[in-house]
Amino acid sequence: MSKTQAPYIPQEGNEFTADWFSDCLQEQFGAAVLEVDLEIIGTGVGFVGEVYRCHLSWDANRPDLPPSVIIKVPSSIPANRGLGEGMQLYEREILAYQKLSGTMGLPMPKLFYSAMDDDPTPWLDKLVEFLFTYLPIGGVSWVTVQFLKLASKNPRLRRYLLIIEDIVDARPPSQVGGGSLDDAIVALTALAEFHATHWMSEKSVGISSRVWTMSRLPKVWQASYRRNRDQFLSHFGNLIEEEKIWQLDQAQIDIPKLLKPLGESPWTLLHGDYRLDNILYRPDGSLVVIDYQILSKGRPGWDVAYFITTSLTPEHKAEETVMLEHYHKVLCAAGVSDYPFSTLLEDIRLTKLLLAHRFVGGRDAFDTELQGSDQTFVDLLVQRVIGWIE
Repeated sequence: MSKTQAPYIPQEGNEFTADWFSDCLQEQFGAAVLEVDLEIIGTGVGFVGEVYRCHLSWDANRPDLPPSVIIKVPSSIPANRGLGEGMQLYEREILAYQKLSGTMGLPMPKLFYSAMDDDPTPWLDKLVEFLFTYLPIGGVSWVTVQFLKLASKNPRLRRYLLIIEDIVDARPPSQVGGGSLDDAIVALTALAEFHATHWMSEKSVGISSRVWTMSRLPKVWQASYRRNRDQFLSHFGNLIEEEKIWQLDQAQIDIPKLLKPLGESPWTLLHGDYRLDNILYRPDGSLVVIDYQILSKGRPGWDVAYFITTSLTPEHKAEETVMLEHYHKVLCAAGVSDYPFSTLLEDIRLTKLLLAHRFVGGRDAFDTELQGSDQTFVDLLVQRVIGWIE
């Protein structure tokens, strides 16, 4: 069951009371919640959200009553919240659960409840698109920073909330440690089936005007890179070959040209953040995929390269061809006939370079420190992704 609007949408853990749960779930389950035991779960689980496991005690004893559920709300960290609001990440995920749960083509947690405030500024997208298209790169950079600040400090921030199934029997692999070839093959199988499900589907990408094309607003990419390049080099310059720094600087010049083919036909619905932290492996060999905040439209090679380069260390380069051939074989078997393997390889090459450029540009966008380390999670991903550049 899903509701698009709730009389009250709590955003903090102490607000998830038994009475509130009963208001949300009693009609669906025919039982009331008596007690709630709250647990904050996972370090680095979602850059821009807070995730809670809520253990529920019910006034009935039935097998269909979930003993625990997962709640997702926006981040309380201002920078992260600003990014999530500015990019409409929270809205996209709620719409993904509301409108695609039955047809996603990926195994998702069950949706129990969802709520969000109406958009108070539906006209803002067109203004932002106009400014970020016609302003010079320096102006785009200034507007971006101010926009994110305003989004994080707005006293009337939209409220968002998801209650979804707690996948208790699954193994969460370690994004920090990196994945295995076996896990990668399972994940790429599911990814190919997902892409085939939504191949050239206007209905799928039409669930929201915020399911943007990958090639949208290249000046935002360039402005972010310009803003962060010096800090990046001071942090990583001695760890990266000069040739790769040159490649990133050249990509900065060529961003519009590099992005363009990734938004062209043939396209599909993209998960946008398909990596190990968002994939849960069950004992029977199946998996469940979470986090649908960056649903986008574009060439499937983006999701494939994003998964491989963020989830596997560059030591797996020798196995890359095996992984790509497996993905393409599954995609074709699912009915896709207009995406040659050679096109996939070219899209992968482009995406590797664009991802490295994007991670450099994203260093000031959000705060994700690793516990017990002066390194951020983004730092780790930057090093891993740059290691995959040809």
